[in-house]
Amino acid sequence: MYSGKKKCHTAKVQCIINHHKVILQVDTSIIQMHDFKLFKRTNPNLTNAKFILADSGYQGIQHLYKQAFTPLKQTKKYPLVQEAKDYNALLSKTRVRVEHIFAKFKAFKMFSTTYRKSLTRFELRVKLVFGWIG
Repeated sequence: MYSGKKKCHTAKVQCIINHHKVILQVDTSIIQMHDFKLFKRTNPNLTNAKFILADSGYQGIQHLYKQAFTPLKQTKKYPLVQEAKDYNALLSKTRVRVEHIFAKFKAFKMFSTTYRKSLTRFELRVKLVFGWIG
């Protein structure tokens, strides 16, 4: 649970939201884990979803779900062309609803700063707060 890189204990929250801002699933991890690895561990049933919008932490989700969209990344050798920049801008404009939900979640000071409570009840508290928000 202790991250040597961040010099603190880490906890991760993942939330799946539909286009009506309804929270479908909330998952937590109290160990240091990559976003996509947490997503694969929880194995959500998204086969009937029309499209999935994810941030850049979920690169490779297209291999699991063909209807998934993530931002395109540039490299030093291959900078983004204008069409890719437009695609990223459109994706960001539609994903802002998800970011608004996380902003409401971070309004609770318990989760926006260092979490100083017991990690055994972390998941219960996260789901309770998302229940109030949703």
